[in-house]
Order: sequence, then structure tokens, then C-alpha cells
Amino acid sequence: MARKLCHTGIGFLLMLCALTAHAAQAIQAFEADSMARLVESRKGQPFVLIVWSLDCTYCQQSLKTLAEEKRKRKNLHVVTLATDALDDPQAAALMKKKLAAVGMRGNAWAFGAAPPEQLRYAIDPKWHGEIPRTYWFNARGESVAHSGVVTAATIEKLMAR
Repeated sequence: MARKLCHTGIGFLLMLCALTAHAAQAIQAFEADSMARLVESRKGQPFVLIVWSLDCTYCQQSLKTLAEEKRKRKNLHVVTLATDALDDPQAAALMKKKLAAVGMRGNAWAFGAAPPEQLRYAIDPKWHGEIPRTYWFNARGESVAHSGVVTAATIEKLMAR
């Protein structure tokens, strides 16, 4: 009986770990009010928001560079936002896979139900949709936008401001 309880307990723990890992990799739906909520939730903490897409080669390069630099710099906090629709199960699975492949876990978002134009406007009214696009937020919530590939030099420059 004790052996059966032990196996049941181990099985439960394994299931709990799997559910926790899955939850940690969950992608949140980005809606029209999400940008304000995101910035407010990170108040007092500098971070970079990278806007990317599944079909953007330069985005993958930028995500990889950010992940590598994040491992080196404990003060580099990255939030990812895919412009792909989260309600497409295949796209959602591929987003998770691509983020996991470069080591980006947590703080992941993807476009939700609102029209893409409305969501782009909510991010930045001056943005025309080019990607990769990064927003470098300081502790006061002020940001600087950068369009184009993110390199180690880009990170050094924009984190120093």
C-alpha cells in the first residue's frame, strides 16, 4: 500500500511540474488595453519589449541575441510580443516552440482578438508595423523605440540611457 501511495505521489508531482512548466510558457493575449497594463505592472523595473512575428527572419535573430544577452546581464528583462494571432492554434504552438528554442520563457504575448491596426496603435501611434521593433523602457516607464535587428551593441547603447 505504501509503495502504491509513493508512486501516486510521484505521479502527482510530475503532473504538477508539467502543468507549472506549461503555465510558465503560456502566451497571453495582447488586447487594446494590454500595453498600459504591461507598463504599469513593470513600473520601477527597466525592460525591453520586442515585437516580432513568426515569418520575420530578422526577428528570430533579434530574439536570439536578446536571449543570449539576457543570460549575461541579470538586469536585462525581456517581454516578447508576437504580431501573430494567438487564436490560431498552429501559430500559438509555433510561437511557443520558437521562443523556447532561443531560451525565452515567460513574459510572452501575442496579438489577441482586436484588429491588428488597433493593437499596433495601442503599442505606439507612430509605429507603422515594421519589425523587429523594440521598446526600451526605463524604470519611470519612459521608452525609446528601435526598428531593426537587435545586436549586442544595440543593447549596450539602449540600456546605457
